[in-house]
Amino acid sequence: MERSVHLRLLEELRAGPGWPGAAGAGGPGGDGFAALAVPVERYRDADRAERERAALFAEAPRAVAGSSSIAVGACVPVDVPGAAIILTRRDDGAIAAMTNACRHRATRLIDGACSPKALVCPYHGWTYDLRGRLIHAPHAAAFGGACERRDLRRVAVEERHGLVWLGAGVDGYLGELGADLAALGLDRAVAWRRSRTTRRCNWKLVIEAFLDGYHIRVLHRDSIYRFFLDAASIGEPVGRHIRAVSARRAMRAAPPRLDAVADLRELGTPSYVLFPGTVVIEHPDFVSLIALTPTAAAVTEVDHLMLVPADRAGDADRWDRSWALIEDGVLQREDLWACEQIQRSIDAGAGDELLFGALEQPVRWFHAAIEAELAAASAVG
Repeated sequence: MERSVHLRLLEELRAGPGWPGAAGAGGPGGDGFAALAVPVERYRDADRAERERAALFAEAPRAVAGSSSIAVGACVPVDVPGAAIILTRRDDGAIAAMTNACRHRATRLIDGACSPKALVCPYHGWTYDLRGRLIHAPHAAAFGGACERRDLRRVAVEERHGLVWLGAGVDGYLGELGADLAALGLDRAVAWRRSRTTRRCNWKLVIEAFLDGYHIRVLHRDSIYRFFLDAASIGEPVGRHIRAVSARRAMRAAPPRLDAVADLRELGTPSYVLFPGTVVIEHPDFVSLIALTPTAAAVTEVDHLMLVPADRAGDADRWDRSWALIEDGVLQREDLWACEQIQRSIDAGAGDELLFGALEQPVRWFHAAIEAELAAASAVG
């Protein structure tokens, strides 16, 4: 997060009515605040789920890898909604993307990262160079010329802020948040670990968990609550996206002038929701990139990439402990577990709405953005 933005949000949080010890503390809201009720059909209706995938996920740029993961000559497979992709870096340093499917009978060409001299289909031997051009098809004459110019299809890809993005127009998509992501220094980071899991819950439940500082004391009691203050967070919409800061315990002893603190991450942890379904968390010494892919109304694929400073990548014990805490503990056993519990209740017909209060205010902005996008898509369609 840009230091000026980080500092402003921390100062606003400490000056706000929800700050521990402030006059009238106990959180924002009050008699004038109207809670948000969200119908449970938004989390279980199959038709709505399909409309969300088409309107929200189909065209949005998506960060799929750290730039450092794609060396010159490397080929890395990436699977995203509706496409299987190969990322590669050309000799001139530029990133390229192409479909991971032979133009003969659609066989996948690679299943893991590699540095091949060419891409050879394991089924019939059709061969492509690393630019995706078909350079050999055994018994080509048998196709009567039909295999000519059957190069791999190109896919739009851009490299921004130390990340590789599928899609076009990343700068416009990020808007003001582009400066915040640049400040993370991910161009100087390397991928440490990655996990891909499938959880039985609607994707919005997962995003809502990251927009809510209200649950830290209870759900994360045995993991990260020891680092944070209870229900002390602040957020703001940035277009369709949301950025937030959650106060750490060191904030209680912070000096009157917060700009005197050299590293503001000691006082508050920044996070972002990149609309619709990507979460970025700036931990004190590494970054989590969590991307969601809804595959059904109550099924979500969760991809968690941990990026650590390249100049400290040798500190394996530290990063392994951090991964175990955040991935195995906080994300899998706590946040995603809670989301699945909610989904079970929804699917069992245990209620007709979910209720969000003032401490969950960012959820209101999130749902407003969803409804606006669905309305716009409906008007066009």
